[in-house]
Order: sequence, then C-alpha cells, then structure tokens
Amino acid sequence: CTRAMKRRVRPVQVYPQYGGEECDPTKQEETCDALACDRPCVLNDWGPWRDCTRACEKGITWRSRSISKPATGAGKCPRTFSKARYHREYCNDNPCPSDVVCLAKLDLIIGLDASGSMTEDGWKAQSAALLGILDRVKLSAKDGLQIGLAKFAWDVTPVAQLTDDKAALIKKVKDLPYDGWTTNLGGLFRMMKGMLQFGRRDAPSVCMTWTDGRPSYPSDEYDAAAGADELRPVCRLMIVTMRPAVPKESVMPWVSHPKDQNVMAVDDPLVMADKVNDITTFYCAKIQRHADYIATTTAEPTKS
Repeated sequence: CTRAMKRRVRPVQVYPQYGGEECDPTKQEETCDALACDRPCVLNDWGPWRDCTRACEKGITWRSRSISKPATGAGKCPRTFSKARYHREYCNDNPCPSDVVCLAKLDLIIGLDASGSMTEDGWKAQSAALLGILDRVKLSAKDGLQIGLAKFAWDVTPVAQLTDDKAALIKKVKDLPYDGWTTNLGGLFRMMKGMLQFGRRDAPSVCMTWTDGRPSYPSDEYDAAAGADELRPVCRLMIVTMRPAVPKESVMPWVSHPKDQNVMAVDDPLVMADKVNDITTFYCAKIQRHADYIATTTAEPTKS
C-alpha cells in the first residue's frame, strides 16, 4: 500500500568489448498498489432474511452482511450489529393459541436441572412439565422432532440421545432419579454439543436448558460462558430460568442471538407443568392447535 514498488531485472549475457555499445538497462522499477494502507473493509451483499424465531406473540426475523475483505491498517469496519450490517423486524405478532402442538422439523435437546436448590418437589414438577412437552410434539425422524435429554447437577448425564421414540422417552423421564447437588452448567453445555453428533444434517438444532440456579462447582460463571461459546455455533442455545434469583440478564450472555428471544423466565419450578404451552411456543416456530392436530391425525384416508 501507499508508495510500494515492483522491480524486475535481467542479467547481462555478454558485456561490451573493444568499444562496443553499452547494454540496455538491466533493471526496471515502477510504483504499484497505490491505495492507502488504511482501508475500510468491504462487505458482502445482504444475506437472506432468517426464519421468524416464534410462531406467535412477536418473533424476530433478521438479515446481515458479512465481511468480504477485512479492513487494513487503521481502516474501519461496521460492527456486527450496526445498521450497516444488521437489520431486524418483528414477525408473527398474533396471539398464541392456548393449546398447541409443535410440528417443526427440529432436533431438540433439553437439559434438566437436578441440583440441590431444585428440591424433590421441584424435580417432580419439572419432570411433569417434560411429560407435558412430550405430549405436545410431533415426533418423527423424517419430518418432525427428535428429542434428546440430559440431566445435570454435579455430574452431567445423557439421559436419552436424539430419538423419535416417544414411549422410550416417557419411560426415561418417569424413571429418572433426582440428584440434589451442584449446578454444572458448563458441563451441560459441552454434553449437549456432544449429543448433536446424533442429529440430522437437514434439521436445525435447539439446545434448551431449564435451570433454577447459577453455575456452581465444578462449574462457575467463566466455565459456563466458555461452554456456551462452544455450543452456540452449532446449536440455538435457549434457557428457561425457574426462579427470580436467576434473572434473565444473568444468562443473556450465554444464549444465542437474538438474546431477548432465547430466554424465558418462570417464577418457580413448581409451576413448570402449567407453562407447557408457553415453553412450546417459546422454542417451536411451527405450531398447530392441539384439537386440529388430533383431528388431522385421526381422520380416515379419503376414499377415491
């Protein structure tokens, strides 16, 4: 950049003798790349609009511009979420139906909090909510959901790998014991990443964590953030907090973008079973009224 030079040379094969003429020049130089060293970045065209994050009650769709050529020297580049590189709009602001079924083609991994602060009653309520979730999904490896389950306290346990076997999932939930120990969130996020190896290439992934506490030994705030950083590039990371002691702001840095669309607050684990519909519309962007779904799936084939 700036006053750069390029040069070429050629060797002399025979030097002049006995009064012969001098050789032509053996070196040529000229300036090149006369652009400034401090150049701004070059952006690609706008990418496509993303799917709406929610099926109802105001989701978000967005598009962005990536960097084609990075800035050089003291050149500047717009920030990722500046107006020059990021547009967002609200979508699907219609009210949510009161009883829905998730029909999305989705690989969903749910992390269940079995820490000491959950208590036995909270664990039972959380398990009841999970059974309610399983009753409100279309499970299908071909065109519906696959669900995986993980439990975390001190240890992190893969309860069920991604599957569309509803009966097996229900049995796993009913047989799942309560641990009652610490809150290893960082370990959970890494476990979820490993469980994605059983996912489908043509299905988006959602990793939804239910927790009522802050990370604690063997995890901590730093470890949880590091685990989330590893998980977000491969899975949409969502968190449901189950106590006011865990404010939404404390987990916002961990979740995927858009941040405000990926955190849900519930006041107490004991009311989780009452929040099944809210949780379903929180993670699922393709829903149908439960009554309509039952009518569709039980209708007899049309005779020709």
